[in-house]
Amino acid sequence: MSLENSQFNVSAKGFDAEVNVPSSKSYANRAIILAALSKDAITIENLPLSHDVTNLLNVLREVGLRIVEIENGIIIENSFPECERPSSEKIKIYPGDGGTTTRFLIPFLAMGKNSYQIEPEGRMRERPVADLLEVLAELGASINQCDTWLTIRGPLSFQTNKLKADASKTTQHATALALCLAFQNIEVQPVDMKYSKSYWDMTMSLIQDFKKGQKKFYVPVDFSSMSYVLALGADRGKVLVKNCVDIDTFQSDSIFVEVLKNMGYSVTLSDKGLEVKSSEKEITPINLDCSNCPDLVPTLAFTCSRIDGESKLSNLSVLKYKESDRLLEVQKLLDLYSIENTYNEKEDVLHIKGSKKRIDKAKEIYPPDDHRIVMVSYLFLRAHGGGILNSIHSVSKSFGNFFEVVEENE
Repeated sequence: MSLENSQFNVSAKGFDAEVNVPSSKSYANRAIILAALSKDAITIENLPLSHDVTNLLNVLREVGLRIVEIENGIIIENSFPECERPSSEKIKIYPGDGGTTTRFLIPFLAMGKNSYQIEPEGRMRERPVADLLEVLAELGASINQCDTWLTIRGPLSFQTNKLKADASKTTQHATALALCLAFQNIEVQPVDMKYSKSYWDMTMSLIQDFKKGQKKFYVPVDFSSMSYVLALGADRGKVLVKNCVDIDTFQSDSIFVEVLKNMGYSVTLSDKGLEVKSSEKEITPINLDCSNCPDLVPTLAFTCSRIDGESKLSNLSVLKYKESDRLLEVQKLLDLYSIENTYNEKEDVLHIKGSKKRIDKAKEIYPPDDHRIVMVSYLFLRAHGGGILNSIHSVSKSFGNFFEVVEENE
């Protein structure tokens, strides 16, 4: 379907579907950066339908990478910075609004000799990058933060085999450095890592695979995207995710499968896929530390809102620095449906007192330009009285066919 009109009419109805979900953009973007720096031709299969990945590939082509499209994937044939075409002019780079796309590209481009003017979109222009730039400046990069956002020029100078990177706000800075310095035999040490440790482990595992000489990679399914259809199946009927036959523990959001099972929902993993069903049993509220799965919080909040009892979600402050202030937006949705909730800023805990009751009145929701808030807004609309959802174009960031999937078999 076209997302151009950026509006969707959501009907309140059950859910009984067999679906496929996108592959992981987090894995894909890490593999793509490493492949673009590798001296070998690298094949990456099962790429996701994601603007973050598309934007990254477009930038890499712009700076000289030969990327050949094959059935179900790509081959990156040459490497950066060897492929860099010398230029006396600043080269403008448009990475979109993706956190991984933009942050991975900053040190990547600093490996070259040209001057690159990086111009991201939307809230990415406000999200933290200072800690990353500080390390790159120490390595000799020329950096100018200006009205157009950022200009960076290399090459980098390597006088050490160990680097420390602040990871208190995001692991993406340390990850970006580790990826771009992987073939320089420089160890990057995250400092004060508070969030998303599993994604750091994913990075380290991929780097080791490249160093062992692996030349072909298959992108696993994305558990962040999958969480929306699993939550819908648990609340509104059942769903079978056909292309999920195992659990990728490197994706921190895969914990949602275990969370649903522990709450009392029916969860079955087999060679036919992952099936989640609503349950006649009493569903148990949760008390969950979300420091390793911040992207999962909107879906968790929806799930907690749909059961009787009080749940607690903790370590959420990083949500304020995402594509929107997701903590605020989640609370807005809870308030819209009269779900009692309180956030204790000192303890960094969101209390949600859920209810099985439905609000049958149709709503119109105007979410920010944030794919995760748009998708969870759809869940709230469908679980209650339906209505109109705006800003639907945002789902193309990670789950381009979201509406086709959630409306499948209906």
